[in-house]
Amino acid sequence: MMNCLHEGIFIADKMGNIVFANQALLEMAGGTEEYALSLNVFNFKKQGVDVNKDQLLAQRALETKRRITRISEVKITTGYSYRQLGTATPLLDDEGEIQYIVVEMQTLDHIQRTYQDGLYEQREDFGEEVKKDSSPFICVNPNMKSILNMAKRIADMDTTILITGETGTGKQVLVDYIVSQSHLASKQVVSINCSSIPENLFESELFGYESGSFTGASKNGKMGLFEAAEDGVIFLDEINSMPLSMQGKLLRVLETKRYYRIGSSKERTLKCRFIAATNVDLKDCIATGTFRSDLYYRINIISLNIPPLRERKEDIIPLTQQFLRSFSEKYGVIKMATPELMKILLSYDWPGNVRELRNILEKLVIMTDPKNIYLSEMIESVGFPIKEAPADFVLPIEDLTYYEKLYQAYPEQFSLKNCLENFESSLIKSVLDHTHNTYKAAEILKVDQSSISRKINKYHISYNKK
Repeated sequence: MMNCLHEGIFIADKMGNIVFANQALLEMAGGTEEYALSLNVFNFKKQGVDVNKDQLLAQRALETKRRITRISEVKITTGYSYRQLGTATPLLDDEGEIQYIVVEMQTLDHIQRTYQDGLYEQREDFGEEVKKDSSPFICVNPNMKSILNMAKRIADMDTTILITGETGTGKQVLVDYIVSQSHLASKQVVSINCSSIPENLFESELFGYESGSFTGASKNGKMGLFEAAEDGVIFLDEINSMPLSMQGKLLRVLETKRYYRIGSSKERTLKCRFIAATNVDLKDCIATGTFRSDLYYRINIISLNIPPLRERKEDIIPLTQQFLRSFSEKYGVIKMATPELMKILLSYDWPGNVRELRNILEKLVIMTDPKNIYLSEMIESVGFPIKEAPADFVLPIEDLTYYEKLYQAYPEQFSLKNCLENFESSLIKSVLDHTHNTYKAAEILKVDQSSISRKINKYHISYNKK
């Protein structure tokens, strides 16, 4: 049975003599079964296996009677070498004495391939469902929740929408959410950043053109973005950057639902939903003469303003947790935020908003030691300007309304002890969902494996053991 496993496994007796080695181990080490069974874990180096003393898993497990997990580089006298993740588990008798040591080993290359294959299959099987069902904004802020409720309510209404908010607040994400909640969920969304299109190309980009319309035009003509978005959605971001000469033409298209390709006399019908966004106050643009008031009133039928992150700091904690889960999966690590890190993040004003928070957290996940699951020490090294928190600063409790509801529902059972047990149960389950293994969870949480097992029984925790 063990020869069917992909992990390399060998078993040694209490004297260190190897008594079994499966096929995967032999292939990993490039040796024969006869050679493997001639080895003793206390004499690896003399017998041609070159590893550092502190990396000899089986030897350490025999000496300490503890489960040991380490990454090591193994070199064979034949010249072959590899890096491995190994775990040595002692098997004890009723007297607590070691009888055997079971060592599991996987090369890091194999682990990486398996992880990437798993992610690929997960995306293939569940990607569309996750995309459809995932909440676009992780939020507890009441204003943000109201915006999402309004967005959902108007999602199926065929009217123009103007989304306002600073750079990095998530205007494109809100557009995607609106579309996902509408009958256009499966249709094309054509997004254009108006600041990225040269003024002399704006009209041809939006309306398209026929062959020979102007010098440099394609001989086959070109479809415009309005046409490309047919039966779907067109999203004009940073509409404040649109040239005045184009604003009048856009207004006419929105009013009449008709337009022409450049160089064509054939009238075309606008068959797409229109959503615009801006990161500045369009009323200020009107006052300075850079934006038409009539176009503003035409596109401002429904307005959704996304508040900056500094005005909804209660969202920083759930956003941080969501981003860390996402990046932990992406990079194959487990990372958690410490209270010290949260205090730093909550004390900052975030001029780049959610985009800046996301980028800082991704840098932290990449740059911290893979063995360290807690993030805080590296915050200065990623160029983050640490601001001293006020003396009276208090770290907020995430989603306090949960505890308020708990108290209202069960006032007799509500206590600090019960709340702490609730938190402990949630934390253990979260780590187990990442590790799928009580020994690894115990190592991360720095407790004995038996403690984790007791907590699982105490709190009736269920998790995916894979």
